[in-house]
Amino acid sequence: MRIAANLNVLDEAELIELCLRHLRAIGVDLIVLTDIGSVDGTAERLEQFAGDPDICLIRLGRDDDPWGFPARMYERTIAQFSVDRVLFLDADEFWLPRSGSLRDTTSVALHDALSVRRLNVPLVELRPLLPPDLSPASYQDLYVIAKPTTDAERKFQSDPALAWIMTQVGPKTIINPRTVQGVGMGTHQVVEKGQPNPNVVWADDLIIAHLPFSTSARFLRKLENIDRSMNFFGHRLMGSQAWHWKRWLRLAKEGTAGEEFARQVMTEETFRAEQAKGTIQSVEAVFRQMAAPADAAPLPT
Repeated sequence: MRIAANLNVLDEAELIELCLRHLRAIGVDLIVLTDIGSVDGTAERLEQFAGDPDICLIRLGRDDDPWGFPARMYERTIAQFSVDRVLFLDADEFWLPRSGSLRDTTSVALHDALSVRRLNVPLVELRPLLPPDLSPASYQDLYVIAKPTTDAERKFQSDPALAWIMTQVGPKTIINPRTVQGVGMGTHQVVEKGQPNPNVVWADDLIIAHLPFSTSARFLRKLENIDRSMNFFGHRLMGSQAWHWKRWLRLAKEGTAGEEFARQVMTEETFRAEQAKGTIQSVEAVFRQMAAPADAAPLPT
């Protein structure tokens, strides 16, 4: 099985090299990535990978409208390369197969379309975000928000001090390009192709560790980029699409972006309390729970 990744990156100098190394470590054969006009040093870091045979680098200018680029990247991937699966991610997302390899991941082999749970990594004072090693041997030391707050958009209306990092985020997907047309906005949903429709199932042996927050500087860069993106395509968004982006932009205009970042950082005491409640769990524990019998308490979907 030949596996490709479609990777989006914008100003992720802190993470991009680790992301690329990790994709290779879990068995990704080809990485097609689009740099959406990075100016923080990401572009320079990508130069060292640009000539590698497993890397296809696409660059967008800072002033290019990014709307629709994931679909164009996917179309280029399947037109130019022969691949059996394509996964979709941003540079702050680390796919974690229970076995350590996508090649040994049963759900990937059996299904044409998977939804893969994306769980936030908590930001804890004086603790590293990630262990040095992201193989299964370190899953006991990698923590995620395993039981996140659901219906966050509504709950923020009554509790604006809620920490966004503790809320549920959408899944990502891995698909068989022979039977699936592609993915929808944000690469969260599958776009079906032909009949019969692919059976989209939840992976039970694969999750994604999501690092939305690390440093204040990175968060402020994110806000600048969100503002730029919304100027390009904000008018195309409908309903509650990108509601958290809109909230963050409002907070930035109010001058409270620093307070928003501070809300994401938890003390060691809070971390241990959330562990005791089961809200925060190790990746190892999450996989144990996912492998439990069907009548056991499931992870939220």
